[in-house]
Amino acid sequence: MVDLFIMRLPPLTHLPAFARSCSRQSTDYMTELAAKELSPNNNDPIQPAVAANAFLQVIMMLRKTFIQDSVLVMALSPCHPIWQHSIFSDPASMSFKKQVNIIALECSSMLTLIC
Repeated sequence: MVDLFIMRLPPLTHLPAFARSCSRQSTDYMTELAAKELSPNNNDPIQPAVAANAFLQVIMMLRKTFIQDSVLVMALSPCHPIWQHSIFSDPASMSFKKQVNIIALECSSMLTLIC
């Protein structure tokens, strides 16, 4: 029996560089925010906020889910500015995207046969 609601995605072990890059950039930004909180600069247009710090912590917790779902979300809204980030043009990201698209095509073919 095929579960119609679960798509088997390639594990993130196939793109450790991609996952590490996302983690590193989030960690760098969190460190930068913490430094700004310790020594605020009134001339800095980007002031740290509690909400920004909490948002980054949530992103760090959900980063694997975001990376896995990014390919499918990208297909729904390809013009969103977030997809212009260099992370999504990384060779590891492109390889992962190709694998997910193949799996998605196979799943949609199976759904057509079942229905």
